[in-house]
Amino acid sequence: MSSQFDALAEAYESTATDLPFRRHVEMYTILEVLGRLNGLAAIDFGCGSGLYARLLRSLGAANVVGVDTSEGMINYATRREEQEQLGVSYLLRDATQLTNDPDSDIDGTFDLATAIYVLPYAATEEALVGFCRNARRALRPAGGRFVAACLNPDFSTEPSWYQRYGFNMSMQEEKSEGAPVQLKSKIQGQDLILNAYHWSRAVHERSLRSVGFETINWIKPRVSDEGRRLHGDAYWQNYLSCPQALILDARTGPTI
Repeated sequence: MSSQFDALAEAYESTATDLPFRRHVEMYTILEVLGRLNGLAAIDFGCGSGLYARLLRSLGAANVVGVDTSEGMINYATRREEQEQLGVSYLLRDATQLTNDPDSDIDGTFDLATAIYVLPYAATEEALVGFCRNARRALRPAGGRFVAACLNPDFSTEPSWYQRYGFNMSMQEEKSEGAPVQLKSKIQGQDLILNAYHWSRAVHERSLRSVGFETINWIKPRVSDEGRRLHGDAYWQNYLSCPQALILDARTGPTI
């Protein structure tokens, strides 16, 4: 099972410290939204190198599983776990694929599901619905919570708008449902080009509600006090006025 991320594990891991917006905006906001997770079971879809799976454990989650479609990422995350012994498990799965087959490792097991920059890689609305359905299936029958960082449907297409934050984003066509989006960055001397897709708020919400998520909140990213102190308010102006990502916090009741 290969993906565009297979060879990027170590480079991707480094962005958490090398790119200030990841530490002081993205991670700060997500961890603030999540709050304490004492005793909860959590699953991180699209876990990549295991960065957020490890953070979920540090927030008090008693049982954490990371899932990713990239063998390279899972291998890296597993090696980190072997060294650090945090108690995080990793599974190789494609979370966008719909299947009626039960998955005893995942189905109905978790209180919380997370997905950091996973929804934008759904190439079709069917794939987006499939991912949302699998996230719902992972949560307990009595209900749970799904927190995702997704592409801001209104991100800036102005050239170099995000350049000071370490990346650029572009589209070759108008912002329509499923239109290709490209992110370019350079990490540890490597050119990083990621291909994703644009989906409106309406499509996100329709996909989530179609599988049983009832309450959906969109949260704009915020900057930590440390980030403001280190870089100043002017540095963050572009990002905060038009961030490339938003946080979705979706809650669901019992399955029918």
